Amino acid sequence: MHWLKDISIVIFDMDGTLYQDYTFMERYIQKMMEGGFPETEIQETVDKAYDILEGKKQIRLGFLYDREQLAFYSHQNLKPSVSYDWDGIETEMVHSEENPLSYIGDPWGIVELMAVKKNIAAGTVRRAFTNVRKEMLTEAYCIAKRTDLFEEIKKLTGHRTILMTNSPLPTGQEFVDFLELGDVFDEIYIDGKKPGGIQNLMDKFLAEGYQPYEILSIGDNPWNDLYPIHKSGGHTCLISQYEHQDTTNWSVSVETVDELVGLVEQLNGKAVIANGKEESYG
Repeated sequence: MHWLKDISIVIFDMDGTLYQDYTFMERYIQKMMEGGFPETEIQETVDKAYDILEGKKQIRLGFLYDREQLAFYSHQNLKPSVSYDWDGIETEMVHSEENPLSYIGDPWGIVELMAVKKNIAAGTVRRAFTNVRKEMLTEAYCIAKRTDLFEEIKKLTGHRTILMTNSPLPTGQEFVDFLELGDVFDEIYIDGKKPGGIQNLMDKFLAEGYQPYEILSIGDNPWNDLYPIHKSGGHTCLISQYEHQDTTNWSVSVETVDELVGLVEQLNGKAVIANGKEESYG
């Protein structure tokens, strides 16, 4: 991990990266299905969502899927390799390269897939999204403020620190304010429209004279947060407690915010123990 010493720019995702919460999926699904589906079907959908998240079925995080056909694909370098139906049964490959595929990248994406499967109206999904986001800032379901991580990010004085979230306004700003991130990052982008937004950032940095190896992107959704940087030759860190069925070699992977704190400490030049030896990347 000696490449850490070359990093000048660090891009952080927010949801699933600066805090981790997997409990919202059940409430989000319930909110978007209540009143239109029987309770048994709602619970079956919740169970299916968590099966995908936890890797208990053939369809998993990291798969591609066709929103029209509801066909699912494992892949190599984003090229579909094996095709499955909704039940995870292998089927004949039917994908056309002209038809864009979606990527199951994080828990929010899993709920989006459930909405596609159940043909739930976009307005209903938006209302459920807004409600669950508000709920996540209430005492009963409050997300954790990882001030230890935020303080460590503040210490990255020799680095340019960026926060880019796809959360739209107003909820994106509400989360930034709640987590008190205003003075943590050098730049904050809300409604970042990733992956395009992060690709635009990468292009901007390269135009300013930065080299790809000086840039590190950290996030829980490979499609939104990591692929644009990876393809351009930059460094990437996947943070997730759950396995992604994606063979891409990220620069580093961590499971928890605690481990992410350790990575940022290394960026700050703090010594770590590796293979029984103390090493410093400062």
